[in-house]
Amino acid sequence: MVKKNKTATIKRLTPKEEGSSVKTWQEIGTINGLFMPLSEERAQIAVNIGIIGKGYDFYIFDIDEDIQESDRAIIDGIIYEVKGIKKYDVDSGLKHLEVLIEELSGS
Repeated sequence: MVKKNKTATIKRLTPKEEGSSVKTWQEIGTINGLFMPLSEERAQIAVNIGIIGKGYDFYIFDIDEDIQESDRAIIDGIIYEVKGIKKYDVDSGLKHLEVLIEELSGS
């Protein structure tokens, strides 16, 4: 399993203007983290929550980063959707966010 340090540009869906059907994504910042394909165990979890495409883990070591489910993460020009976030904030371990992302087709 290849782990790589990556920077993700995070975009969030902004409210539509009244009467518009166009979705607008606003850049809210960049986040550094460790990017890797899902392990077999994590891939099964991804399938159970409805991820049918390529899933990845993105580990973020600043637990106060502004990232939410349904945000978009752009890494190396590829667009991913944030599907889940688990916060590990324990005194005995490494504090981090475990972010499950799915590659969007056509990106």
